Amino acid sequence: MHSPRTAPLITSALLSVALASAAGCSGSSTTTTTTSTPHPTTTVTTVANPLDLPATGAVDGVTLSVTSSPLTGTVGSTTMSVEAVLKGSVVQAHLEFQITDAAAAGTGKVATTQQESVSRAGTYHLPTAFRPPTAGNWAVTVTYHPESAKKSELSVSGLPPRVGLPAPFPQLVTVVTAG
Repeated sequence: MHSPRTAPLITSALLSVALASAAGCSGSSTTTTTTSTPHPTTTVTTVANPLDLPATGAVDGVTLSVTSSPLTGTVGSTTMSVEAVLKGSVVQAHLEFQITDAAAAGTGKVATTQQESVSRAGTYHLPTAFRPPTAGNWAVTVTYHPESAKKSELSVSGLPPRVGLPAPFPQLVTVVTAG
């Protein structure tokens, strides 16, 4: 049984993990620090910022984890980079990297589409860095397209499933402001 003094800390830690999970993050990193004094013991638990975690999806034994940076920037001085990590039963395929102005997402206009051939688990990058030409919310989508018809495609995206809904993975959206 926890003492009344530690119960709020434990509740706070559990709430932090639940919020990270509800925000669409697939995992969390926890650091626990315990400090002892002659009388009570204090435990402080910190949970990683959900925006620092990769956006992750999995299908058919393949896991795709995507990170994008930076989270914010200004027009003319922001260069976006994207990293995709494939794990598991990766087959001959290609990764498609797309960056879209979230405001234009409903129109189907993609600012850049780039592809990288893959044949095994590993780390892959957006082939050519992207510089957003205007202010806005620039969302990243990475799709794993296996060549085998027996395997499923897998997409991890910062775009909402429908216009007006929140981004499922806000860590894949770069907010660019006017200089």
